Amino acid sequence: MLKFGKKVNYRPLGLSLLTGLTVGLLFGSNISLTLGVEVGIIMFSVMFLGHYLLFLPTIFNYWESSPEFIRYSDIGKTTNRVIAMISPAKLPMKVIDKTKIKEITITGLPPTYTDLTAQFIAAEEGSLMYGLFLMINSPVKIQIILDDKTKINLDISKDYFTHPQTTIAKLRLFLNEFKASKINLSEENLKFIND
Repeated sequence: MLKFGKKVNYRPLGLSLLTGLTVGLLFGSNISLTLGVEVGIIMFSVMFLGHYLLFLPTIFNYWESSPEFIRYSDIGKTTNRVIAMISPAKLPMKVIDKTKIKEITITGLPPTYTDLTAQFIAAEEGSLMYGLFLMINSPVKIQIILDDKTKINLDISKDYFTHPQTTIAKLRLFLNEFKASKINLSEENLKFIND
């Protein structure tokens, strides 16, 4: 079974709570307890809702492919994201029957570097936010169109930016499971994947 991305875990909740408690305690012990509680709640909200809720599909985008089906974490809807961040085990996994796939396309390969990403490559390569900025600015996605014209986007950005060669090899294996008539890739993408 081919696996891509990372499953949602308790990291969003844990880091948000830790940030809120740490900043709240600093303000509470140095200035006032009331201010510490207020600042702690604000910092928790900024991390939990402002960062993780917004970027959850970019950071955690798990999906897997077996010979018969594709199973993926459904975190497109806001309610599913909140469920995933509070109780990851209750996150619904959706299943796609491979026989119902009409077309597969890939967007984002080969990566196109904008001025912003080029600046981060030159100046911030080792930073904490480097990968997140690259995944936001140059996402790599597999779009699956089903027989009923439903479109599903499966993200491989995280894997691609952390382990590009391994991801391309897995992507090649994934595409080989389908008839050539179902795969709709540009000549540039075909050349990039097969080289």
